[in-house]
Amino acid sequence: MIAFICLLRGAAPDLPAQIAAQAQPGDQVILVDDSGDDDALTRIRALHWPQGVMLTPIVTGAMAPGDGGIATNLALDRVTTSHVLILEGATQLTGPLARTLDQILLCGPSPVLSQMIFPATKLRRTEGNARSDIAFMWALRQAYPVTQATKTWAQTTPNPGPSLVTAVDALLTDDQAAIQWVKSSLPHWLSNPAPGARLILNASEIPLNQSLKTATPPQIGTAKLTIALRGHHANRTPLAYSHLAPLWADHLTLTDGTADLEVYGHPRDIITPRGNSVLLSEEPFWDSLLSPAPLADMITLQGQRVHQLNHHTSAIFAYDRIPYFVLTDPRYISAYQRLFARNAALSPADWQAQFAARQVDAFFMAEYRMTGVYDFAQHEGDIIGLCSWRTRLALTTPGHVQRQGAGWPGSGTRFDLTDWHDDKLRQLDNHTRILSAVENTHQPAYLSEKFFDAFAVGARPLYYASPAHSVHTLGLPQGSWVNLHGLTSDQAASTLPTSEDADFCAAYAATQTMLRDLFTEDTIAAERARLGRAVIADLQRLAESGPV
Repeated sequence: MIAFICLLRGAAPDLPAQIAAQAQPGDQVILVDDSGDDDALTRIRALHWPQGVMLTPIVTGAMAPGDGGIATNLALDRVTTSHVLILEGATQLTGPLARTLDQILLCGPSPVLSQMIFPATKLRRTEGNARSDIAFMWALRQAYPVTQATKTWAQTTPNPGPSLVTAVDALLTDDQAAIQWVKSSLPHWLSNPAPGARLILNASEIPLNQSLKTATPPQIGTAKLTIALRGHHANRTPLAYSHLAPLWADHLTLTDGTADLEVYGHPRDIITPRGNSVLLSEEPFWDSLLSPAPLADMITLQGQRVHQLNHHTSAIFAYDRIPYFVLTDPRYISAYQRLFARNAALSPADWQAQFAARQVDAFFMAEYRMTGVYDFAQHEGDIIGLCSWRTRLALTTPGHVQRQGAGWPGSGTRFDLTDWHDDKLRQLDNHTRILSAVENTHQPAYLSEKFFDAFAVGARPLYYASPAHSVHTLGLPQGSWVNLHGLTSDQAASTLPTSEDADFCAAYAATQTMLRDLFTEDTIAAERARLGRAVIADLQRLAESGPV
């Protein structure tokens, strides 16, 4: 799997489309944008990306012309794949792309992009300070200049000079494990027919061979990262869920004392930040309302700079098949496996009969909120506040409509219940034709349990999803659910379906089968493993970078 790092400033307009044509399932595309163009990322998300390709946008403030190294470092911090391809300047990505390489090809007479795919684990070890350029990449940019005129890699023999060897030597002294990698690759570099490969050692006064001879064996095992969960909402971070704890038990440990990272779950919990503080938020609603900059990697709270990990800035929430929140409690998965297996046994005719027999047209289960503060929008991140919007929709939807949730007459709060999710499924099973699954906040990577709940109880979901929303990656038939994106609440209320025809029932039955097949043990295990890797990578990165 490859991570395509694309620095959008100065990039060829068609480069994202070229990446989309080359990317394969499992690849990652990291887009670094400091242009201030609100529509750039929206246009890129709308391209035809293969299913299973993870898009990771990074939006920064304007950078100086020489800050390509900083942008590259920001992107490398997000890499979750085995190899990296870095695209900047006027690079064009044309022709077949090599999918696997077992070493860095340091130089060659006719550089091609397939020779610039680096093992990600090795490249990341050369980073040093998160705000500095990468020595290895700096040297390679000297070896492989990009010409604006031809918009391709220069077809001349590179002369990397001592700087490239200096970078390799820095790699050796940075990590003992990397020594073995360089040692195994060195024969290939020296036997490479390209003149530049043989110049590597001749141009340097650094005793590289001596470094290899005196290398000590790789260290076995490392100390665990210590994490302190702080604040009232400490139970609302990935680290607080006991079901997820085994995913990082070998790498992270929780403590009440001094820790490598102080982790908070809510912006208002950060009253007196201390040490290396991190806002790790699983709730876009909180971020959008209370974070001073919900799209930024770092923010200022209570006068101190704080790292920020959320649905926009972290790969933790960038799911492949099963969204993050559904993984936090095994009862969600257990209920879905049972209900989708039952539902998949029903035919389109069975569904048509069930829908026709129901007395309730629509059910809205969400807190009553009508304050204008909830009507927020941040187009740069495709973020839209939907709390008031869905309340207005509930009020104006015609027919036999039931409304439930905090603030509605006769309703309590779900937190009064022992198991609110089980209560919801039991109450709504085979109860209503339509069930609102509209989130409190629209954010492309945010998909909660609501969407799955509607299908699980046999209702048609109402949802609000832009073309860039991750719900589309599930690949469910569009006819099986109602997408209200772009509509006012009044428009949405007037367009809700009033009956279920044969085409809908066929799509709905197909969806139930797909959902049954989604929640398999193999898929769940793979998604849990992805989540664990992302949590470990992000927290280790922040601990190594230190306080901001």
